Amino acid sequence: MVEIWVPYGPVEVSFDIRQENLAQILEPQVKKLSREEIDAKTIEFSGFDSILVLTQTNGTNLILDSILSRQLSNNNNEKRVTRLIYTKETGAFVRRKAQEYQVSSVQELNTEDLSDVGTVDASQAKIFSLVKNSSNLALLTSVHYDPLFGLTSAASDLLSISGEGMNEGFKRSCDELPCSSRKSNASWYATRILQTCPNVSVIELVEKSSPNSVLGTYFGEPEATHAKMLDFWSRNLSSEIQSKSERVIFGCGGEQNDRTLNEALRRSFFNVIENASLKDSNAKICMLAECSQGLGSEALLRYVTGRFTPGAKLDNLTYFDGLDVLLSFYKIQGELDLSMISTLPKYYGEKFQFKMYSGAKEAPQAVVSPGSRAKITVIPDGSNIAVSMKEREDLKAGPGPP
Repeated sequence: MVEIWVPYGPVEVSFDIRQENLAQILEPQVKKLSREEIDAKTIEFSGFDSILVLTQTNGTNLILDSILSRQLSNNNNEKRVTRLIYTKETGAFVRRKAQEYQVSSVQELNTEDLSDVGTVDASQAKIFSLVKNSSNLALLTSVHYDPLFGLTSAASDLLSISGEGMNEGFKRSCDELPCSSRKSNASWYATRILQTCPNVSVIELVEKSSPNSVLGTYFGEPEATHAKMLDFWSRNLSSEIQSKSERVIFGCGGEQNDRTLNEALRRSFFNVIENASLKDSNAKICMLAECSQGLGSEALLRYVTGRFTPGAKLDNLTYFDGLDVLLSFYKIQGELDLSMISTLPKYYGEKFQFKMYSGAKEAPQAVVSPGSRAKITVIPDGSNIAVSMKEREDLKAGPGPP
């Protein structure tokens, strides 16, 4: 038997798979950055006096600590951060940081105050006035996979705060849901809007929740910085497979990645399903997601209570919270035999056609019958992996003689 540990909420849980049933374990081995390495990187992050904190994670905490602790202990002439800006979600976290590091100004982002930035992709675009009018602003965020934006960015996280902006982004990508990590019309639109503000830079990082660690971070102009992050994601989190699997067990990364069903689906489910499973063969999939905070979005709640069912026509549909996740799930759920290990109420899980199990030990039996020699692919953390097909050796050599 092979014992496998998977992040689950704030802890890790384990299950055993017989050796003859285990096809492969896909788990990129990425070295986390030490505090010294983070400090060495953030020394290069310069030229801004304000930081807008878009996400509250252990990784953004480490980056902020590195930037702010250095200026607290140094008396040199480098530009200092004198203002921290927060969103509705990051308020308490940012206020604590401002107090801890004696940052003189703390301000909430006014999401009602928007300014025109001209025409972007044939529509009149707007951005938050605070962002447009700031002369030396950096946006700080932690990236992850997302079905609407592919790999998220500072630009997409900023757009997602605006109801009007999200609706415009949704219209551009609703037909391609779930998007690939590298290609999303909504992401392209978000970047074009942010680039109308030439004095805004971004700090993007990718992290692993279990254990809490920063894997990589980049700073600079929005489009170029995100291109570096995409390259890091593709190279360093890559796991190659010979072929897609009919049986997959995967975790969602724990912590913020599986607090709700919405986050588990958004950050991990589609990333795994699109890249590692054989969708058209009624593949058996088992997801481990704690979901201690329930469904997590208006769209999922409307769906389980019968107030909204996705239809064929999306032209006049206005975006509401979690709609991209629901539509992505609705597209592919009929192609899969789904199971879930979760604390989510059975009634909710079954509404999404998940067979519900309460213990991690039951994961293998959810995808293989007793005595079966069927092979299982295991992905301990579906939120931090870039699965790709391994190129066949007979194709590498090119075509044979005529």
